[in-house]
Amino acid sequence: MLHTNLIIITCVVFISSTIVSSSIIHSLKDCYENIQPRTEIFLTIASLYSLHKKNSEVQRWLEVNWVTEYLLKDDSIDVYNKDPTLDPTIRPLLTLKPKEHPKGYFRTKIKVPIISSFLNPEEKNTCRDYWATYRNAKGKVESSTCLKIHPLWMEHISKRISSLRLHELMIPGSHDSGCFSTKNKKIPFLRYKLTQEVSIFNQLVYGLRYFDLRIGYYEETYDKYFINHNSFKTSHSVMSVLDQVRSFLQKAKKEIVILDFHKFPYGFDTDETHQKLLALIQSILGPLLLPYDFRNATLHEIWQSGKNVIVSYEYKFRNGTPAYLWPRIPRAWGNKQDLESLRTYFQEVFSKPTPKGLWAAMAEMTPNLGMIILNPLHGLRPMADEVNREVSRWFRDLYWQKTNIIATDYFLGNDIINIAIRANQIKGVCPRRFWSHLKI
Repeated sequence: MLHTNLIIITCVVFISSTIVSSSIIHSLKDCYENIQPRTEIFLTIASLYSLHKKNSEVQRWLEVNWVTEYLLKDDSIDVYNKDPTLDPTIRPLLTLKPKEHPKGYFRTKIKVPIISSFLNPEEKNTCRDYWATYRNAKGKVESSTCLKIHPLWMEHISKRISSLRLHELMIPGSHDSGCFSTKNKKIPFLRYKLTQEVSIFNQLVYGLRYFDLRIGYYEETYDKYFINHNSFKTSHSVMSVLDQVRSFLQKAKKEIVILDFHKFPYGFDTDETHQKLLALIQSILGPLLLPYDFRNATLHEIWQSGKNVIVSYEYKFRNGTPAYLWPRIPRAWGNKQDLESLRTYFQEVFSKPTPKGLWAAMAEMTPNLGMIILNPLHGLRPMADEVNREVSRWFRDLYWQKTNIIATDYFLGNDIINIAIRANQIKGVCPRRFWSHLKI
């Protein structure tokens, strides 16, 4: 009788397209009991330029986003700079009516500093400075959130995802991960080189676990190997990036990190140049490097190995590939210059069988040469601002079941990390027949 009831409940879920509750899925029982009409609110940071500065730190605008099945006239959203549950008398910084903003999004005038120093992955309070609540017409809080970091999310949900394999996870990541800067330089073409806001270390603390790296070799420099965006050299050395990964993992031993050495656009003329780069990787991350033999291992088996760094390396070595290197990670990259073309591209990608093993959906728009020449000061930020909200919706409502790695530009402007954490809990606990058609 119980089995029949569960099937009936599941069928009702599919028919009504009810969205999964934001409650954490702890057990199989939760898969069925936490299904209810849901309102969700989340905070992001605008990808756009800002000239506002405080104490020499660049500031961006705080954004409020919401998803609800039943949007009513008297629903309201409050934004705070303190946790309202700790002080019920606190006055909000901002109150808005979601009914007046049909796109489910509002960019506030609240300025958020972009931290250039390293965040603390052991911080007990993972909420950072801003909170928001969604209240219905009766004043009841239907959803609440904060601007949050997720430094240990794999560890925190480890019991729920331990039986999953890497290719079954939804893994949040960044595109051209090492091309970051917190400065606001108005130099022609420079704004097409930068794709991220914060350091690799802080990307890890926020919750990203996949990093897209392009490397240039500059023999005349002291550090030799630097992060590139195609032919453009950044000021960030590969050594500094590897050191940041190692420093983070010293405090986050269950977090699995993927470093995708995707292209070598400058200076890699010999096999020896690659061998020296491998020696650098080995010298810094050697004990943490997970061999390719673990490609079909569960997360539990990976954690037991004590190794948690995957290095994918796109190069064919003359004397064979070392055992600790993983092969090229296939990419779904649309090379699209407008939102509608990117939308159509992903519809085609996810209508077909996805690649076996690790693969990445590169969810960003790409300028062509004409756009760069005609708009040298435009840059990638406006393109990221246009696409990031849509990416949150696509991968929350349509593609999370089949997504493995997803990489974006200016990731603070989307909700992919939270979506991935929730999706992985459902995949790890709930039977496929339950979640294969759900929105989350």
